[in-house]
Amino acid sequence: MHTVNPALTLPLAAALALAPAAHADGFQTTPLPPVSDPIGFAGAFAGICKGHLIAGGGANFPDGVMPWDGGKKVWHDRLFALDLTQSGAAWNAAGKLPSRNGYGVSLTAEEGILIIGGSDETRHLADVHLMTLGENQQVHFRPLPSLPEPLAQMCGAIVGRKVHLCGGIVSPSATSASNQHWILDLDAPAKGWSEAPPLPATGRILATAAAVGNQFIIAGGCSLAPDSAGKATRTYLTDAWKFSGNEWSRIADLPRPSVAAASPAPVMGDSFFIVSGDDGKQAGIASPTLHKGFTREVLCHDVSNNTWATVGDLTVPPPVTLPTAPWKNGSILFNGEVKPGVRTPQVFQFMPESATP
Repeated sequence: MHTVNPALTLPLAAALALAPAAHADGFQTTPLPPVSDPIGFAGAFAGICKGHLIAGGGANFPDGVMPWDGGKKVWHDRLFALDLTQSGAAWNAAGKLPSRNGYGVSLTAEEGILIIGGSDETRHLADVHLMTLGENQQVHFRPLPSLPEPLAQMCGAIVGRKVHLCGGIVSPSATSASNQHWILDLDAPAKGWSEAPPLPATGRILATAAAVGNQFIIAGGCSLAPDSAGKATRTYLTDAWKFSGNEWSRIADLPRPSVAAASPAPVMGDSFFIVSGDDGKQAGIASPTLHKGFTREVLCHDVSNNTWATVGDLTVPPPVTLPTAPWKNGSILFNGEVKPGVRTPQVFQFMPESATP
């Protein structure tokens, strides 16, 4: 059974009053109240609207039985809201997604929160919605143009007023990943998604995206290929790319593989951060029960100098397959998976050190 850090059970005012966890250099983490679900979710959606963190969806194993023991993975549509502007705020029910959904992309825009693609128990989705928060603290949805094809496990970020998506798979049984690149102009959404130059590299899932200045960046992830039985096998990737001026160029490789790190990546100035991620070192273990958890290492890439650095280790259980939401020069990280099959209800803010007050 997963144990929740006691500090994460405090009300918002008390949690924010805690001294942020200090790190070697580069960032701080501050706990927020855990979501009001004892297990938590992987592949959830999250964003900011009207000073509220709205998050939910995703999937978990609600009976606590892991898949290798016959447990059933369940997708969810519940949404939760936390008023970040009020002291002592607690999570409240905020309504539901249009359908059970997880492992898509959620992005905070001026208009609200974009919910893009994803999957349920049987299929992948092409639906796109703008989620906003009404006066009754319940969510509302406005349909936007659907994706050209269903997609899940892709990554995305907003550069200026343009939404960029890259990678992903079109169905649960896919044995290869996409390298396609799609753009939606938020100032002309009726025009729909346009096909942009594809990533000039192997297709991938669970990569990390970032928006740095006028550049869309994609780093890591894993490619897929069928094994002798026709099942998808993963190859962990370290390459990273930036898209600017309508063309891709390769940037310095990651120091280690990174799959399913927090995305979109936290950004400060010309730098973005790879928070946690599966580095592949335990991919061949005899049993998932022997997994020791994902990497605590946080990487930072300086786009101007095209260099990577390790900037410290997380002191919270390192999560993977999780969304981020921008807040006060940092990013809020919502839930995720801390070991195979094991979710966490933890929520915390990641703040680059030079951005802290």
